[in-house]
Amino acid sequence: MKPRIDVAVAVVFNPAGQVLWGCRPEGKPYAGYWEFPGGKVEPDETVWQALVRELKEELDITAMEGGPWFRIEHDYEHANVRLHLYRVWAFEGTPKPLEQQAFMWSSLGNPDLFPILPATEPLLPKLAQPALMALSNYEAGFDACANRLEQALRRIESRVYVQFREKNLKGDALLRAFEHCNALCQKTGQAMLLNSSTWLHLQGHLEELPCPLHLTEAHLLSGQFKDLLCVGASVHNTSSLTVAFERGLDYAVLGAVKETASHPERAAIGWKKFHDMALAARLPVYAIGGLGNADLHEARLHGAHGVAMLSRFRA
Repeated sequence: MKPRIDVAVAVVFNPAGQVLWGCRPEGKPYAGYWEFPGGKVEPDETVWQALVRELKEELDITAMEGGPWFRIEHDYEHANVRLHLYRVWAFEGTPKPLEQQAFMWSSLGNPDLFPILPATEPLLPKLAQPALMALSNYEAGFDACANRLEQALRRIESRVYVQFREKNLKGDALLRAFEHCNALCQKTGQAMLLNSSTWLHLQGHLEELPCPLHLTEAHLLSGQFKDLLCVGASVHNTSSLTVAFERGLDYAVLGAVKETASHPERAAIGWKKFHDMALAARLPVYAIGGLGNADLHEARLHGAHGVAMLSRFRA
């Protein structure tokens, strides 16, 4: 049997939002391939300790603050490698090639580097997804929701997922809300997602699916909409996270992290449980439930890719 190797992987961000790439030197497997810095986790180390050590040994920088992302496994010819991805957003020092390797700062979503390590390249579209997800709520009042989204999307500088989710609107009221949200996303250049439950009420008004689907947990578990483009799903437990990964989705939304007025019957899972579930999810996980933009840092410390928000989404 192939050995399993645990590897700490550092996605190091600079203030401009670029990430640090290294090129594997001659003498190592996959020499000449670009990768994120990192290396093998020794038996007496935590993943973070291994990451700090590797960054110091390879590039002479000291990781000061970061958070776990998620774990993924890749089967190489020589070993089964379990990658522990960490974001590092604070470090000291200036990178230097201590192992004679090339390195550079480049974009995460479109690094324009070739070749990229086989375990890393398929992850890039997932890692580059927006950190914020805004949920619509036109059913609570069209004008209030429209004004909230308009003001936030015109001012915010980062990329955002906008999930059109309306549980109770139907007919002309639903179509009016959809047309407003769709036009606003097109105008501001933000990516719109359509909740699968809402799509069932909306599809009679449209000739085709206008944007990717975000699946409800029920639709995820039932296997519905496999003939349509589905990119993410809402989940509430580990087994549903496994289904989301196996279906090949780009992300999952997990919660509620805190108690919410919209779901008073659902107990909050808290950050500790969220962290444990997100770490093993094998795909990016958004935290939801009583959260706003200001919770993004804490969410990332606990393994979240980002936060999903209803009324608390603000610029």
